[in-house]
Amino acid sequence: MPLTTGVTRGGLIAAALALGGVLAAVGSSGGAMFSPGGLRAGGDSAAALGGVTSHAALAGRCTACHASLGAGETMNAKCLSCHGDIRSELGDSTALHGGLANARQCLACHTEHGGPTASLVRSGAGAADHERLGFSLVAHQRTHEGRGFLCGDCHGGGSFRFDPGRCENCHRSYQAPFMAEHLKAWGSHCMACHEGTDRFSPGRFSHDSTRFALTGAHERLECARCHQGARAVADLGTASRECVGCHRTDDVHRGEFGADCRACHATVAWKPTSFRHSFPIAHGRRGSVACRACHEPGRKFSEYTCYGCHEHTPERIAGKHSEEGISGARLDDCVRCHATGREQEGEGREGDGGAHGERGDDD
Repeated sequence: MPLTTGVTRGGLIAAALALGGVLAAVGSSGGAMFSPGGLRAGGDSAAALGGVTSHAALAGRCTACHASLGAGETMNAKCLSCHGDIRSELGDSTALHGGLANARQCLACHTEHGGPTASLVRSGAGAADHERLGFSLVAHQRTHEGRGFLCGDCHGGGSFRFDPGRCENCHRSYQAPFMAEHLKAWGSHCMACHEGTDRFSPGRFSHDSTRFALTGAHERLECARCHQGARAVADLGTASRECVGCHRTDDVHRGEFGADCRACHATVAWKPTSFRHSFPIAHGRRGSVACRACHEPGRKFSEYTCYGCHEHTPERIAGKHSEEGISGARLDDCVRCHATGREQEGEGREGDGGAHGERGDDD
C-alpha cells in the first residue's frame, strides 16, 4: 500500500474553498471582520478632512489609515496627509503639536477603535505629559474657584494654541494688586520664569541653593531689589555677588577702601563695623571725632590733615618743631611720628621714618 501524507485531494479542496470564503468575506466587508473595535464618531468640528467628518465614516476602509504591506507608506504619514491642520502646526512652536519633540509619531499619544464615544487620546498622554510642552500642570490642578482645570481655560481653538496673555488675565481676576506689582517688577512674559511648578514661590525656593546664600538683612529683601531688570530665569543668574554691585551708591568711602565691604561690615547692618582705626581718634581723651574732621571732603581716605584741629596750623607746627631743632621733616604727615597722637612720641627722632619713643603728655 502507498504511504499516506495526511493530505488528501479532498482536504486541499476544502482548504481552498475555506480560504476563498474568507477572502470573499474580507472583500465584501472591507476588512471590518478583523477590526478590533468601533471607530470614534463625531468630533469637535463638522469640517470634512479627507472627505469625512469622523473616523467612524471610515469603517470598513482599513487602508484609509493602515498602510498595506509593501506600500512604502507609514500610518503616521497617512494621518498627516488627512489632518493637514496638524501638519501645518509642526513648524509653529506656539501650537500644541509644534511644541512636541515626537509630533510626527501620532500613535505615541493617539489611539482608535475604542468605540464611537471613546477618547482619541491615550490614557496618560494628556495632562500627565504636559511637561513635554515646557509647562507642568503641577500647580494648575484646580482654578482659584476650586474646579478642575479644562484645556480650554488656557488654550483656544482646535489647534490648542496658547495665548500667553491668558496667564495675566486669569491671575488679575483674583490677584489684581499682586499682579500689578509683579508685572511692574518682572514684566508680562510669565513663562520666561514660570514653568508650572511654582519653584520660585515663597516657602518653596531657597536662595541657599544658589551660589549666594542670603544672610542678615539680605533675607528680608524683595527679589527685585537685587535682580533689577530681570525678565527671564537666565537674568536671575547675572546679579552681582559683589557688595558694590548693589551698594555702590551707599559707599561713603567712595571706593577708597576697596570693594571688599565684608572686611569691615556684616550683613546684619552697616553699623557697627569691625573696623579699628590705626590712629586713636579718641586721642587726648577728647572723645571720638567725625571722619571728616581729618579726612577732608574731596580727598582720599588714605589722606588726612591735622591742621585746623586744636591749635594746629602750619605756621605753629613749623615753629614748634624748629624750637626742638627739627627741620626738613614732613610736618604735614603727623602720624608718621606721632602714631598715638602724643606730643613727645618719638622725640628726637621725628622725620626718620616714624620710630616710636616713649609717650609723653597729651597734645
